[in-house]
Amino acid sequence: MKKLLAILCVFCMSFALVGCSSKESKTEIKKDVEFELLDAVQITNDTTNTVYYYFLASLTNNSNATYHMSELSYKVTDQENQDVHAIARDQATNMESVTKGQSTFVYGYVGYPNNNQKDMGIYFPKNKAFLSFDSIKVRKISDKNVTYSAEDKFTLYNDKSFQFDVDASDVTYGFENGNSVVKGLKITYVNKTKQRLVVPYITPVATLKGINLNDYKDRGDFAKMKLDEIRKVDFKTNDMAPKTEDISGQATGYQCFYLTPEQSITCSIDFVFEHAVPDFANYNPKSIQIDLNSAALGYSQTINVKY
Repeated sequence: MKKLLAILCVFCMSFALVGCSSKESKTEIKKDVEFELLDAVQITNDTTNTVYYYFLASLTNNSNATYHMSELSYKVTDQENQDVHAIARDQATNMESVTKGQSTFVYGYVGYPNNNQKDMGIYFPKNKAFLSFDSIKVRKISDKNVTYSAEDKFTLYNDKSFQFDVDASDVTYGFENGNSVVKGLKITYVNKTKQRLVVPYITPVATLKGINLNDYKDRGDFAKMKLDEIRKVDFKTNDMAPKTEDISGQATGYQCFYLTPEQSITCSIDFVFEHAVPDFANYNPKSIQIDLNSAALGYSQTINVKY
């Protein structure tokens, strides 16, 4: 009887160990080329009923040949239901090729309708490997921690891991080389933890409702004009006000992919509106607007830029 109980105990222990085996956080995607998950965060938005997953990984080339990042093929999906359709996705890396003995970071995110996904992670179709986000204890944050404010300086997001601060107090409008420019927006990302964290960074979008200078080339050489000179140009045609349109600005400096332990980074963000100016003769405080945007957090707040 004792022998039978001993055998049963060994069987139960073995079963428990198999059932609780840890999930893999790294895999060899090509001979001597290793892909490893470092951090992942799940953002649930109850308002839009969506869920976003951001991840940070490393790719290490231990082979004797150069690995081209164009070879990297994967998808972020639910292992139990791979027939899910993303509503947004992005991937970034700081290298196009990884030479032997070198490594690089891989950053990405994907957004889905929230269908109670069971086991999200990264699937590699070439070797049919799956790295579950649960293997690195995916962090979870929510849209409930965002803040809207009419102040020039405010904290946009705050929880036990992150703090995102916005400073629009020094935002200015200018005119350079025939283009409108907006400078001075700052977003500071703070990592409160002692771990490296992937950042669901804010994507600012700027729009200028104004004049397309390509339609008024007969009014002068705009590329040589300064701000005080372009303000004086008469854009009327037959005594009628100029046509205006919505022109998108090209943003630079806003991407922050990850933070090292207890690190704080301030992103200085500029916008360029090529060959465009606001209608100086008919001032509108909403002619130039910056939208602090995060689809994952369901966040959108407008900043009006004086000109």
